[in-house]
Amino acid sequence: MLSTQSGLSQELQLFTDKLQQLDLKAIAYQLMDSDEGEKWTYEQTNRAIYHYSAFLCLIHLYPKHKLVPTQEIDKVWHCHILDTMKYAQDCEMLFGRFIHHFPYFGKRGKADRNNLYAAFTETKTLFQKHFGIELAAAEQLSQITDCQPVVYVEQMARPVLDVEIDYFGCAVKV
Repeated sequence: MLSTQSGLSQELQLFTDKLQQLDLKAIAYQLMDSDEGEKWTYEQTNRAIYHYSAFLCLIHLYPKHKLVPTQEIDKVWHCHILDTMKYAQDCEMLFGRFIHHFPYFGKRGKADRNNLYAAFTETKTLFQKHFGIELAAAEQLSQITDCQPVVYVEQMARPVLDVEIDYFGCAVKV
């Protein structure tokens, strides 16, 4: 169970109760799988799922903040997202809406990269404040991911590159 430095607030307790209803065993299997997964140990997998659960709590507590997962958390998130039906159901149960994964944060120029670093700094602070988890020991800025959760659908600028695709003999520039 997730706990905070000063105990659980009622709001966080209600969310944690929902979080404990998640069945993340298939994700654990995927992370530990020797053929296609990350080949993580049982201990690595447990820690990563615990950190992912804490990240989900922060998304709930701070839905309008830009939060940035570590690589470890993002790998768990990706495994969850790839089971699309389960992820959609879990998001609905936890948040009452779908949580989108925006993979371009920090890739749209220097100012955006600086915003990514600032958001990761805030994420680290919130992990420490609410859960006593020191992310800095496990992750350096060079190891953070270029993504963020998007709780409220908004127009997000994506980086683009013109490519030419041959659609069954008809070259189309997209």
